[in-house]
Amino acid sequence: MALFTKKSDSEGKAGGGQWQLALRRFFHQIWVEISIGVLVIISVTLTLAEFWLEAQLASGLNSVPTFLGALTQRTMDSMVLVNDLITTIFVVELTLRFLAASSKKRFFSEFWLDIIATLPLFRVFRAARALRLLRLGRLFRLFGVMSRLSGHYPAMFRRGIFDFLLITGLLVLTVLFGTLAITHFETSNRKKVVQPIGGTGSESVATVNVVGKGDGESENQFNLNRSFWFSIYTLFAGEPIPDAPRTLSGKIVSVFLMFMGLTIFAIFAGTVSAFMVDRMRMEGRVVDWDALQNHIIICGWTPKTLTIIEEYRASPTTRRIPIVVITEIEREQLEEACSKFPSVYFLQEDFTKVTALERAGIAQAKTCLVLTDTSGGRSEQDADARTILAALTVEKLNESVYTCAEIVNRSYATHLEDGKVNDFVVSGEYGAHMLAQAAMNKGLVGILSELMTYQHGNEFYRLPVPESWVGASFDEKLTDVKKSNDIILVAVQSQGDSPVVNPRDYHFRADDDVVLISDGVPKLS
Repeated sequence: MALFTKKSDSEGKAGGGQWQLALRRFFHQIWVEISIGVLVIISVTLTLAEFWLEAQLASGLNSVPTFLGALTQRTMDSMVLVNDLITTIFVVELTLRFLAASSKKRFFSEFWLDIIATLPLFRVFRAARALRLLRLGRLFRLFGVMSRLSGHYPAMFRRGIFDFLLITGLLVLTVLFGTLAITHFETSNRKKVVQPIGGTGSESVATVNVVGKGDGESENQFNLNRSFWFSIYTLFAGEPIPDAPRTLSGKIVSVFLMFMGLTIFAIFAGTVSAFMVDRMRMEGRVVDWDALQNHIIICGWTPKTLTIIEEYRASPTTRRIPIVVITEIEREQLEEACSKFPSVYFLQEDFTKVTALERAGIAQAKTCLVLTDTSGGRSEQDADARTILAALTVEKLNESVYTCAEIVNRSYATHLEDGKVNDFVVSGEYGAHMLAQAAMNKGLVGILSELMTYQHGNEFYRLPVPESWVGASFDEKLTDVKKSNDIILVAVQSQGDSPVVNPRDYHFRADDDVVLISDGVPKLS
């Protein structure tokens, strides 16, 4: 987050140096990810063009007419040069990522396929021209980029995005690999056959006729177009259609296509089954967000969230009020924990975004709680920044909603006060205060535990004073309500003023609220 950018020395050392942190931040920029994706698309497109043009030139043509003009061997050399330049960029990028990686093992587990895809750049591997097919592995890099950018997609597109990208990536990569591999191996074999071996030209033609079985159409069976459809048919049919390749390498590629067909079908069937089960399980649980009124919004999911929901459901005054929890955690992980509570809904979004708050009905909400959410490995500093951003956004969208925010560091409280946030809680301080009080006053923890929960015993309530109390003294009503209703008055607060606990010589006014202790919802008269 941009609110707090100061890093501690220990954090810098833990990251392995400021330059490594700077590199990691650089590679996490959206424009860097998009640029890598564009380079991957260009590289794969050039690889496809190289194999297509090579197959055309291998058939004896000196140039291939296209809408871009005539393509020759010089054009192909230029495409190879550009692709090598792009590969060089990837080599530099992977080297920088390696140097910036905090875990080298994690780097190799994540980018091993990208490293292999750079091998055709090096001279020692250029003798095996088929290794150019390794560049197609960059397609997985493209789908990886799309997956990392999924956090910027709407929630409906984020759901199942990994399964969709996996199936699509395997399908596209398999078809492209099969097309180019079959074309390369079968075309290379035909070139070797038609080469003169010291005899006359008629001997060469006779050799071609043997291999091609006397059929010119059959001889040219595996050009780029036919290899593409061969890969499609073999992938989905589970057998070589229409005919098996002649070379050993081509037959191995056919077996690979059949195996990948079974694999992709299994993944697809599992994904569809899981989707259908999820739809049936969620039937009837679709939320009409526009229908929510005077509800409670909780931003973030922490171990405290479940306790907050329990307290709201234990209180008779809030038992039936709908609660909306905005969190980026998968909804299925939370619904089971909250299944026993009615009218608790989950919105899988980033609660710092205006669109998420508007969809949750912030304009009609009564209360909004913003929690310090450290999920996803966020630091306490980043969590406080997100809390402040969300709280200020809530106040801007709806000034009448009662906003209460939780922060870790009190020094950031001035941002909340300046933004007119109604209340804030410094989470660590209250635990320390209670621990100190428990140590100095034995048995106090049991009293505080009772007063701080609606699940048993007495609890705090805040109510407006009745008209009959206006002008009466606090001491007078303290005695009256204790005798008549078994209620203990604790504090009083006037509009715009801070609350006063156990006030002296105080007389109630019409705009006062009173804080009291009662066993059950009190009634003042």
